[in-house]
Amino acid sequence: MGMLLDGIWGADSEGKQAPDGSFVRPESPYRDFISNPGEGKFPAEAGRYELIIAYACPWAHRALLYRALHNLEDVIGISVVHPISYPTGWHFAEYNGVSNNTGIQLEYLHQLYTHVDSNFTGKVTVPTLWDKKTQTIVNNESSEIIRMLDGPFCSLLNQPENQMITSYDYQQLEEINDLIYRGLNNGVYRVGFAKSQEAYSNSVNLLFDTLDKLEEILNDKPFLLGNTPCEADWRLLPTLVRFDPVYYYHFKCNKRKLRDYTMLHAYMHRLLEIPKVQDTVKLDHIIDHYYLSHLKINPYGIIPIGVSYDMADL
Repeated sequence: MGMLLDGIWGADSEGKQAPDGSFVRPESPYRDFISNPGEGKFPAEAGRYELIIAYACPWAHRALLYRALHNLEDVIGISVVHPISYPTGWHFAEYNGVSNNTGIQLEYLHQLYTHVDSNFTGKVTVPTLWDKKTQTIVNNESSEIIRMLDGPFCSLLNQPENQMITSYDYQQLEEINDLIYRGLNNGVYRVGFAKSQEAYSNSVNLLFDTLDKLEEILNDKPFLLGNTPCEADWRLLPTLVRFDPVYYYHFKCNKRKLRDYTMLHAYMHRLLEIPKVQDTVKLDHIIDHYYLSHLKINPYGIIPIGVSYDMADL
């Protein structure tokens, strides 16, 4: 998938792999936090920060959802990378919706990382929260960025903070977040990037066990923890949206399609019907990214006949 090594981009450089061939997701290196307005090194401030996203990426998608759901469009700008990330990594070549509003002339996103640290070693990921004022990266861990969007940034619009994590018992929320992360958010990648039959089998079994559990959970409630969506729901949605058009075929998650799960499929559409949510889903970016970037999995860049670019087919 490519990474920087001492500031030099390597298209085929790889991160860690477990002994059994399982994919190991690297930790995000930038982990600063946005503080309350007027406080700290990175205070919440309208117009100061840029959220760099890929419409293709599920981790970036959750941040884009929070920006929309909290009406933060006039508070935090977005820059959008091209969906085909191999061999140059995320970049800003012409494609529908691509834009660079970071204030720095960039051809590739990895140039932003070397602008901050010329000897940077690591993955170049989205979402990246960029501080235009100090020209530095604040954070590139999606689970923390969404908490900031749900926290200090909300105070700029006189909205209650932490709306997505205070509606239900916090321990219960964290338990279902963990279930979703291990079995689905990261689980689909452990299936798709497995390098042994054992690693694939273990990961795909966990994935469908998790889908079965979620189907059961949704038997008696409209959302994962009750009658209103919370953080866990918005962390799950990006994976569900990508399941049938991408993960089912491309990552060999092909025991069942999402539409074969009555409760989960209806649940996904309940979330998509919430105002602004469907506007965050760009199937052209999603489909082109996976099938045309992951050439080790799909070396000829073939898009299966069953894949649809039409939202009505989700």
